[in-house]
Amino acid sequence: MRDFLERPIAHRGLHNENQIIENTLEAFENAIQNDYLIECDVVLSKDHEVLVFHDYDLKRLCNIEKNIADISSKELININLLNTKSKIPTLEEMFYLVNGRVPILIEIKKNFNPFIEERLLELTRTYQGEIAFQSFDIKACEWFRDNAPYYKTGLIVNDKVIDENEISELNINFIAVDVEILMRKDIQALRKNNLTTLTWTIDNEKKYKLSKEFADNCIFENLLL
Repeated sequence: MRDFLERPIAHRGLHNENQIIENTLEAFENAIQNDYLIECDVVLSKDHEVLVFHDYDLKRLCNIEKNIADISSKELININLLNTKSKIPTLEEMFYLVNGRVPILIEIKKNFNPFIEERLLELTRTYQGEIAFQSFDIKACEWFRDNAPYYKTGLIVNDKVIDENEISELNINFIAVDVEILMRKDIQALRKNNLTTLTWTIDNEKKYKLSKEFADNCIFENLLL
């Protein structure tokens, strides 16, 4: 995990509210130019293409009342995001842009098992760069443990109490913890036992100070660190 600890990680790329939209090629290039690592989200289209997008539907970023899983990738990649010319990128497009320049932390959204993991494995086999996967979904962690244990994987935690036995069974490399529970005893016990601990979402100086003391690296937005 050393490559994921050297610089802060830009949450959904380095974006802002108006000009550079989250999880777009523009946001990823902006992160690279500012020397940050990249965190992104992936979902699955109707035709099982992996797209870089956070939500399960298009309402928030496209003002369209449709679910991602009900639309083909050909249609999705031609939709404008908000009032910009930015589009929803495929993971392949993102890989082509990043091209190993910075490590990528990929969050797998829930409810796409096992198809998204299988497709991710196909897409990442030839990518020449550092990649790690994370998810709230224990099924995703279990899938990589059983089918592709050579990838770095992590469990995202925001409320559930976890213990060393559960972590050991999952065979994960890190946890990514909501900053609001970062100081919790069970979290810090895992860190003291050498489990790499990331924290999210760091969006002010107070949270950043907490991340420096109680985590190994942070996933941030709305700051320049």
